[in-house]
Amino acid sequence: MTKIVLVTPILQHYRLTFYDKLSKTPGYDLTVFYGYKKREDGRPSYEGETSFKSIGFREYKYRVLPFDIVYDWGMYTQIKKINPDVVIVQGIAGDLSLRRILSWAKRKKKKIIIWACAWEPGRAKGLLMKLKYKFVSTFFHKADYFLTYSTHASNYCMNLGIDKSRIETCYNGIEIEEMQKNQEKIVAAALDVRKKLELDNYITFLYVGGLILEKRVDLLVDAFARLRQKYKNIKLLIIGDGPLRPQLEEQLKKYNDENIKYLGRIVSEADIYFAAADCFVLPGIGGLALNQAMFWKKTCIVSEADGTEDDLVIENHSGYRFKRHDLDSLVSAMERRINEAPEKLSEMEDNSRRIITEKSNVNNMVSHFVNGINKLIQ
Repeated sequence: MTKIVLVTPILQHYRLTFYDKLSKTPGYDLTVFYGYKKREDGRPSYEGETSFKSIGFREYKYRVLPFDIVYDWGMYTQIKKINPDVVIVQGIAGDLSLRRILSWAKRKKKKIIIWACAWEPGRAKGLLMKLKYKFVSTFFHKADYFLTYSTHASNYCMNLGIDKSRIETCYNGIEIEEMQKNQEKIVAAALDVRKKLELDNYITFLYVGGLILEKRVDLLVDAFARLRQKYKNIKLLIIGDGPLRPQLEEQLKKYNDENIKYLGRIVSEADIYFAAADCFVLPGIGGLALNQAMFWKKTCIVSEADGTEDDLVIENHSGYRFKRHDLDSLVSAMERRINEAPEKLSEMEDNSRRIITEKSNVNNMVSHFVNGINKLIQ
C-alpha cells in the first residue's frame, strides 16, 4: 500500500466525495489532514464523520503586515508518526505547518505534490510583493509534481520556474453524480421555490457564498439597486453568512427593496436555489459556486475570482465578464444578461452544463490525482 497524506486548510463539505473516491483507489492508504478554525469567517467547515481517514488540527492564524500566517497545532508531529510515502499539500506558502512538513518530506526523500490554486489576494505591494514571491518560490520548489486548479494556476507555476512536464491541470470540480441522480427532485423543489418567492416573470440573479470583504456582495447589491431604476422585472437572491452580515443587512435596509431577498446560510439545499435562479453572480473572489451554477445550466457573471473562472466563464459562450471592483462594469454585465436573446441564452446555458459534465468535476479530478501520484511512485 502507498501511504498518502493530503493536507487541506479546512474540511469542506463539497470535497467529501473527492476524498472518498481518492481513498478507494486500489493500493492507496489515504489520510486527510485538515485545520479547524477558532472563529467564524464565512467559510463553513464540515463537522461530521467521514468515510475516509481524517484528522483535524486546531488552526492558529495571525496577520503580519499584509500576510496571513497559519499554524496547525500537532500536524507536523502527526505526519511523522504516519510516515507517508506521498505528501499532498495546497500551495499556501504562509502556512508554517506545511513548510515544516515539506522540509521534513524533502529530507526523508518522500514524494511531494503541491495542489495549486494560485489565487493572489493582492494585499502585498512593492517590496512586500517581492518578498512574498521569494517566500512562495522557495515553498513551491520543494515539490516533485504539481496538480493545478486551472490553466491560470499552471501558468503561475511555470512563471515560478517550474518545468511544464511537472505540472498537470486537473480543473477544480464539483461532485455531479448526486445532482444527476436527484435532478428531477431538485428541479421540482426549485419550481416550488420559484412559486414561493414569486420568481416567475422575473429575471432572478443569485449569489451564494460567504459574507466576507473579498466576496464584494456590497458591489452586487449596489449594481442591482442601480438596475432597479431601469428594470422592474428583476430580483436578487443572496444566500450565505459570515462576519459582514450586519453590514449587508444595513445596506439592504437602506435600499428597502422587496425584490432583494436575503435567505441566510443554506448548504444542503443550495442546489435547489441554483436551479431556481436564472443567473449566478460572483462579484468578488470564489470558485466552485460557478461550477454548481453552470451544472444547473445558468449563465454566470464574474470578474477575477480564483483563476478557475477563465476556464469556465467565457464571454458570450457561457457567461459574462466584468472589470474587478468596477460598479459600472458589473451593471453592464448584468444588463447584457437581462437583454440577451432567448436563442443565444439557451446556447450559453447548454455550454455551461457541458463544461462541467465533460471537464470540471470530481471524477476528472480523481483521475488526474491518481495519474500524478502514480507517476511519482512508479
